[in-house]
Amino acid sequence: MKANIFFCILHLELELGELLHDELFGLFEAMSAIEMMDPKMDAGMLCNRGNNKPCTFTQAVDSGAIKLDSFTSAEIIGIIDSTYACIVSWLEGHSLAQTVFTNLYLHQPEQILDKPLKTFCYAVYKIIDIIKDCINKALVFEEEDFQSVTYGYRLQQDITEQKTISMLREVEEELHRKSRIKLVDVESEKEVNLFADFLFSVV
Repeated sequence: MKANIFFCILHLELELGELLHDELFGLFEAMSAIEMMDPKMDAGMLCNRGNNKPCTFTQAVDSGAIKLDSFTSAEIIGIIDSTYACIVSWLEGHSLAQTVFTNLYLHQPEQILDKPLKTFCYAVYKIIDIIKDCINKALVFEEEDFQSVTYGYRLQQDITEQKTISMLREVEEELHRKSRIKLVDVESEKEVNLFADFLFSVV
């Protein structure tokens, strides 16, 4: 009954565009408010939900949506590039859950069989941890500027920065070694082709 009287008073007294709020409601709360039934602001509306249901790391692996090994160079570069773009979005004020952790490989990096990608995922965790720690210590941000909440994601605290750096160096050396071998193979193939061209030209 009291609620009905309250809303009747609001209906009679408030003009279009006016807002009733308590003294603790400031600019920050106003900027964070959501206008219900507005498709641009209300993420819960059916028109904003779409048909694609998010899946977990295990579900994606079981369904074959993602693989754990035998990546091409283009695939690795694509994953790394997309992850960096997500990190930039996070630094612009978006949440970790909606940016960086949309990369399912970061959910269980220990399950990845490809060594370069596995090492990269651990390095991303360390980058996030360092950035978050520096910004939190500085205490010069508002919630709309930077979101430090990890939403329950473990940032691999058992993997130290030193171990991550040594893993990166190991992968770097391995990739350099493979590139040198590939370069030798290419040069050898060129020499064989030139020799064959020479023989056929003589004949």
